[in-house]
Amino acid sequence: MTDRQLWLLRHARAEAGDSMMEDADRPLSHAGRHQADRLGEWMYEQGFRPGLIVSSPAVRARQTTELACERLEFDLNHVHYDPGLYLASRGDLLRIIQDMRVPHGPLMLVGHNPGLEELLIWLCGEPLPRTDKDKLLTTANLARVEIGDSGALSEGGGQLIDLTRADELT
Repeated sequence: MTDRQLWLLRHARAEAGDSMMEDADRPLSHAGRHQADRLGEWMYEQGFRPGLIVSSPAVRARQTTELACERLEFDLNHVHYDPGLYLASRGDLLRIIQDMRVPHGPLMLVGHNPGLEELLIWLCGEPLPRTDKDKLLTTANLARVEIGDSGALSEGGGQLIDLTRADELT
């Protein structure tokens, strides 16, 4: 990875699914579609543009990515769907990130907990901003992390710039 920022986006709220549905096939709920749309709109308003987006191919992550990209006016040709991101561990995420070459701008991962949350804690340490219910990355949360001048990822080597929760946007 060549840029100095890493963005971690947890997918928006998904339908609960049923016993006949595979977990990876769960789509966004109505509320989740609104979350993804609002977060993408907010990112556009802030002038936030990733250089590259790598997303889990799970339906809920793919839909989050597509809705956010629509609002960001971000070309879906610059999105890479990586099967390794589906329910990836912190170690899996680190390997994916280290293999990425970002042409310009931050790398944004769109994926799942607990891996994204574990990576954020590993990079930035505690304390991190949590909800009233002691949650860190709830659905449709964007954590922007400064990873240092070298761009190398190391335990405690990141600095949280901000954590934005779609449900808290007005």
